[in-house]
Amino acid sequence: MLLLRNIIISVLAIILIGGFSFWLSGLISRPLRWRYWKRLLGVIISLLIISAVFHFYVYHGFGFQADIYRSGNTRERIVAITFDDGPSPIYTPLILDILAEYGVPAAFFLVGDQVERYPEIALRIHEEGHEIGNHTYNHVHVPTTPSRRLSAEIIQTDLEILQATGIYPDYIRPPRGFYDDRFRRLAELFGHRIVLWSLSSQDWRGTATADGITRRVLNNVKPGDIILFHDSGALLNKEGGNRMNTVQALSGIIEGLWEKGYRIASLEEILETATPVQIERQEDYVY
Repeated sequence: MLLLRNIIISVLAIILIGGFSFWLSGLISRPLRWRYWKRLLGVIISLLIISAVFHFYVYHGFGFQADIYRSGNTRERIVAITFDDGPSPIYTPLILDILAEYGVPAAFFLVGDQVERYPEIALRIHEEGHEIGNHTYNHVHVPTTPSRRLSAEIIQTDLEILQATGIYPDYIRPPRGFYDDRFRRLAELFGHRIVLWSLSSQDWRGTATADGITRRVLNNVKPGDIILFHDSGALLNKEGGNRMNTVQALSGIIEGLWEKGYRIASLEEILETATPVQIERQEDYVY
């Protein structure tokens, strides 16, 4: 449903852009106009294909992926909420206050550089009972990062989290959901479970509002969802984005989930419901 909705939105946006371009092409001579229109049509089709492939890749993946978790496998109305890109000295404490007020757990995927700068906030996350995952040291784009640096990104983040909190992170999440086979091998080597998500709040969008974030989550939630939020970061950088809309939306989302009969569970509980499916798939897989 989310994939279809995103494709529809992309199509509408492209149609508007295409219509404007076609209007401009009227200023060009007729022989040239058809040539430019065909070129524009090719661009539109290419963008649609790229959009569809990207969303399928993030939310479903390709091939055998028993090592990658995106959701639980349960009919019980439980979900997990996760936050990426922190810790932030501005937004993470506000989010922790709300989680404490409602008594619900969350998982925080932390950027190593941010942990080094704000170790006291990472420690607070742990002391208040929330789970912690590795989100690389510099929020790198995994597929284009050299192998030696990618290893260092993971190791350095593990060390920063260990030094700040005293625990070794069980989970890892690649920035923006982009991973490759090297990342999967390194995650296994360093003892991490790769956790993505099944429902994004899309709070990273520049046009996102607290009401919009709330509606998106409550209208699309389903049992076993791992829900993605951000407590820091920016579209392209590690820090600098405004996450106040996420903070303002959080209370309404928690209450809305409760009203719909959902319980907010730990990430570990959600993953436990997925384990039998992963094992069954692995036994059936032909190597």
